[in-house]
Amino acid sequence: MKITENRLKFRKVKKEKKLNKKLIYKIDIDEEGFFLERPNRFIAKVKLDTGEEVISHVHDSGRLKELLFENNKVFLRKAKDLTKRKTEWDMIAALSDDNEEILINSSFHRYITDILFNDCEISPFGKIDKIKAEVKYGESRLDYLIEKNNEKIWVETKGVSLSINKVATFPDAPSIRATRHLNELIELKKQGNRAAVVLIVLRDSETFEPKWETDPIFSETFYKAMELGVEVYPIQFKLENGNIYWIKKIINICGNKNLNIEKVKVKKIRKS
Repeated sequence: MKITENRLKFRKVKKEKKLNKKLIYKIDIDEEGFFLERPNRFIAKVKLDTGEEVISHVHDSGRLKELLFENNKVFLRKAKDLTKRKTEWDMIAALSDDNEEILINSSFHRYITDILFNDCEISPFGKIDKIKAEVKYGESRLDYLIEKNNEKIWVETKGVSLSINKVATFPDAPSIRATRHLNELIELKKQGNRAAVVLIVLRDSETFEPKWETDPIFSETFYKAMELGVEVYPIQFKLENGNIYWIKKIINICGNKNLNIEKVKVKKIRKS
C-alpha cells in the first residue's frame, strides 16, 4: 500500500515539475564563435572557433549592445538555401554577462507563439476555438486574431531580449510601428473586442517595464493601453543548447513612473 502511494506521489511531483518547464521548439546550432563587429543592423562579422571569419545575418533590428560586443560568444546556424541570400550564416543567440543563452533571431518568434497559443496547457488564453496569423487591421497586420467562446481576441507579440538587473524592457530602439500596434489594440478594445500584448521574455526576469529613455511615446502608450483594458502577458522563455523552453513564472509589470505607481500585478491568465 505504501509503495503504491509513494509511486503516485512521485508521478504527481514529476507531472508538476513538467508543468514548470516545457520544451516547445528546437533550433539547430551549427557553430559557435566570437562577435567582431556589426557593420550595419542586418549583418555581423564573427570569428568561428576554427579561426575562420564569416559574415552572419542578424535577424533583429534592435541595437543589442549588451549582447553584441567585441569577443562576446555567439551561436550560428548555417543557411540551407543560399540561392536567395547573400550571407551563409544566421545568428541565433548570444551569451549574456551571466552566461545565459539569449535568442536574438526574431524569425523564431512566430514559431514560439504558434506553439504557445495552440497549447492550452501553457497559453495565456487557455483552449481556443480558432486562430489566424497576420490579420489586417487599419494600417497594420496584427500578429494574431484568436476566437474563443464567440469572443475575438486581437493579439500582438513582442520579443524582449533586453533585461537589466532582472527587469525586462522594450523597445531596444525607437519603434513607431510598435506604438501604432498599441493604438490599434486600444481601438479594438473600445469596439468591444478583447485585445492583448504578449511579451516574449527571452532573458531571465522578475519584472517588465517599457524603456522610457529609448521610446517615451511607446512607454506612455503602453500604460494607456493597460488602463483602457488591453491585456498584457509577459511570458518567460529560456534557450538552452538550441532548445527553447516555456517557463512557468509570474513576471510583474512595473508601474508608470510618471504616475508614481510602484508596481502593477500582471494580469492573471484567463483560461475560462
